[in-house]
Amino acid sequence: MKKILTALLLSAAILTNINAQSDMAVGAGLVVSLPMGNFGDAANLGIGGTAAFELKFAPQITGVGHIGYISYGTESEAVSYSTVPLLVGVKYFFQPTGGVYGIGQLGLNFFSTTVEYEGFDFFGSSFGGTSASLSYSEFTLALGAGYEVPISSNFIFDVAGTINIISSFTNIQFRAGVKTGI
Repeated sequence: MKKILTALLLSAAILTNINAQSDMAVGAGLVVSLPMGNFGDAANLGIGGTAAFELKFAPQITGVGHIGYISYGTESEAVSYSTVPLLVGVKYFFQPTGGVYGIGQLGLNFFSTTVEYEGFDFFGSSFGGTSASLSYSEFTLALGAGYEVPISSNFIFDVAGTINIISSFTNIQFRAGVKTGI
């Protein structure tokens, strides 16, 4: 029993030391998406969230990964659009201490479009009433800028704006979130 307890305490001490020296962070944020072009003709404002992972490569360069979910409104309640963005890229901080950064990401957006058809009544009997769904993925290039500011010893507030170039689904996104080191 003492050997197991000693092994657990030693493992915890090593892992704590590794985490204290780690340059990794995780975070979450809210996203507001403004569709443009043909996509803007079909969809309204998009609202969603993302989870983020970051790994510092150098004092001014950090690798980033985002996955999320964004739902878009439409003029019709029968039509809905949503997307799951999966992006990886790099943040470049203009100062070694953080603050303002540029960001570039590549990845995929997994889109889903759903259309619901209302049925009709004919002499007291209901007919129809179904839905159709279409799922597809599109290559994505995201370019933008952001700003990070510490809000406590453990948390950093991160706000960014990007233009997401996605064939005919281009949009401008604003993200605000927090991250913490792991």
